[in-house]
Amino acid sequence: MPPEDAGPADESLGQLGAPPHRIPALENRHWSYRAIVWSFRALLLVPFILMGPEIISAVSGRPRGFANLGSSVADVLGTSIFVIFIMMLAVTPVQTMTGWRWHVVLRRDYGVGMFVVAATDLTIAAITTGDTFPGGFFSRVGGHAFLFAGTLSTLLALPLAVTANRRARRWLGRYWKWLHRLTYVLWVSILIHLLLLFGLRALFLDAALVSLPLAVLRLPALRRWWESSRRAKTHFVARWIAAVALVSVFVAGYAPFARELAKKGVPAFTQRPSND
Repeated sequence: MPPEDAGPADESLGQLGAPPHRIPALENRHWSYRAIVWSFRALLLVPFILMGPEIISAVSGRPRGFANLGSSVADVLGTSIFVIFIMMLAVTPVQTMTGWRWHVVLRRDYGVGMFVVAATDLTIAAITTGDTFPGGFFSRVGGHAFLFAGTLSTLLALPLAVTANRRARRWLGRYWKWLHRLTYVLWVSILIHLLLLFGLRALFLDAALVSLPLAVLRLPALRRWWESSRRAKTHFVARWIAAVALVSVFVAGYAPFARELAKKGVPAFTQRPSND
């Protein structure tokens, strides 16, 4: 989860940083860029808006407040975590393909936002799922592999979120890059969590599908070819064909998560969650 001035100039796989002067300050850009960036930032509020009524209901002690909250937390917040994570990972491939830089600030914002949603999800789950998974928090996590993988993912995101700023980068120096390679360990742990939860079907296959183009565009050789071709204005047809193929795969994998969030989020907002 790099700070807002991170870019691909000195990264190994697409998540690491670049010197602050490489990217102009957002404040110096046209107002339309700022408006677009803030509209993307506003999407981070969606999971909290969807879960807001149920959280208020549970805190207020209303009938079935905790039951409804427990039914919705994994569906809404769990799905939101992956959606936000994928949007964070998509920042670098978009920059590789287009050369855009105005959106790079979103990589840090989505990384920190993902951790906040994940921490909220873990906290609510620890409070409300005692009937589903008996025992204390540690016995529940230790006794269920998918819970362990999900908890590990949240813990891995903690140091990344805390150090996703310029001050931490200056303080850590060259160790900052090493630390933020944990992003890829986090990526794997999330996929393992989904594999243990869904098996070789459903949302795990969609997660693997949406991850494929994001991983392919981080291959150093391909990234260097794409960037040099874009600057030299060569291989136009080849880049367009590749872009259409990669974007199509991304959309095919991303769409089920967006549908799942809408399907579970609306009932949560109306406090009528499904129990499947």
